Amino acid sequence: MLKKIFIGLLFLAGMLNTVAQNISARIIDANTFENLSHASIVVNDTENLVSNEDGYFTISDKYTDDALLSISFLGYKSVLVTLSELKKSNYIVKLQPGSFELETVYVSNTSMSVDSVMANVKRNLPKNYRWDNKANSKKIFYREGLAFKPINLKAEMTSAEGYTKKQLTDANTELKAFTNELISHPPQEFTDMLCNYYMASKMHKEKLHPVTKFNVIKATQLKDRSRGVDLNEMEKMASGILFKHLDPHKYYRIKSGLLGTRDTVIANGAFYESKKYRVNTIQEDAVKKKLNLAKNKVTSFVNGSNLQSTKFDFITLQELYDYSFAGTTQSENNTSVYIIKFSPKKRKGKYTGTLYVSEKDYAVLRSDYTLGEGKKLGGVNLKFLFGVKQSENLSRGTLIFKEKKSGEGYNLQYGSVTTGQYVYVNRPLKFLEIAEEDKHYVAFNLKVEANVEEKEEYFMMAQEEITEADFDKVTDSDFEYMQLSSYDPAVWKEYGGIEPMEEMKKFKTIE
Repeated sequence: MLKKIFIGLLFLAGMLNTVAQNISARIIDANTFENLSHASIVVNDTENLVSNEDGYFTISDKYTDDALLSISFLGYKSVLVTLSELKKSNYIVKLQPGSFELETVYVSNTSMSVDSVMANVKRNLPKNYRWDNKANSKKIFYREGLAFKPINLKAEMTSAEGYTKKQLTDANTELKAFTNELISHPPQEFTDMLCNYYMASKMHKEKLHPVTKFNVIKATQLKDRSRGVDLNEMEKMASGILFKHLDPHKYYRIKSGLLGTRDTVIANGAFYESKKYRVNTIQEDAVKKKLNLAKNKVTSFVNGSNLQSTKFDFITLQELYDYSFAGTTQSENNTSVYIIKFSPKKRKGKYTGTLYVSEKDYAVLRSDYTLGEGKKLGGVNLKFLFGVKQSENLSRGTLIFKEKKSGEGYNLQYGSVTTGQYVYVNRPLKFLEIAEEDKHYVAFNLKVEANVEEKEEYFMMAQEEITEADFDKVTDSDFEYMQLSSYDPAVWKEYGGIEPMEEMKKFKTIE
């Protein structure tokens, strides 16, 4: 625990850029001219695209002028437009609202309350979002954006055995330069990954279990190597400053306020978790670790987007929320859809948002949710006792589900989820040499106040069933991230549906 706290403390230590040959277009509300994010675009019934948060999407130059685009967005009337027509409209698609106001909703000539609809939604969750045990292959695009947003950073070496006043001043000058750099250029990074994701069911201990395999087609990392957001990278950055004030031939115990450690020691500029200071040097194979981490991110996002999870308490704990009808609309399959608003009814309710529910089977086709004003998901407040406070204060997302070709349930088609937390740490930190007498020490005062934000996007571009034999032939393969110092649209030229975040287009490495 203390190691994690210390690593946390070491946080201290226009127009779109497009490829000329590709075509960028924007989808807007015909009446309000507002951008329509996460709209569905299907080109020639073969390629699936999605608009980004600003309503933009990109079409590859491989298509001719007669290519047909089917554009749909829940709550709006779908349109068909050729590429030639799109060019004539200055690459803007205007969708007309297609929702209808209503006072009473009728199903099979019987009036149904909004609470009855929601009860059916909950009852049908296992059927609509069940695990598909058939072998399948999905082409998936996954994006992750991380940002460290400092509010207040301060680091000061207060004392050190054997140090002169000038040495202390020089050390603090270096620490101040480090914290000033983090404040003036807050760290952020983006990872894009296009992959083939395979899944099948295998028997284990007389039970079926999902087995996954993973091949990366292309992956990029947009980051500044001098401003890493990852905790391990921040640790290394700060270690270069802090560790040089320690004797590399000695072992140290960390002490922070009233807290000390017995098992965490420092030697030769590295952390070790040990019993009686025996260093465990076993490390996971780097290639396998990188592959598993990438696969686990995709798997975790899909599993975490299952509406049966208690995370989505606005569906699973309906007694905590108020629901109201906001109208009806049509899905792209011409199925009636209820538009339902929700907000907290009791203190334990956390979210506000909108659900789009199919009349046919009460499946949630789309969920837009955000953490209510002043609401928090969790945290700890030991600010006055230990100088530590943490709270999960940001959670919002859009999840879009599409019916399987078999008609048996729904798959996650698109997801955009943003989470964040507020972190406050204000503590003294002392390194004490592990020795019987004449102990060497270095003491610091450290203060961190910041917001840490993570955004993930998932888009299932294609899916098909495969045979068990085909699945068995697939093997996980190694891959390398293409390292970028600024956004380059040419990198994803052949994949027109992958539109970057606005922050990515503005990103530049600080020299």
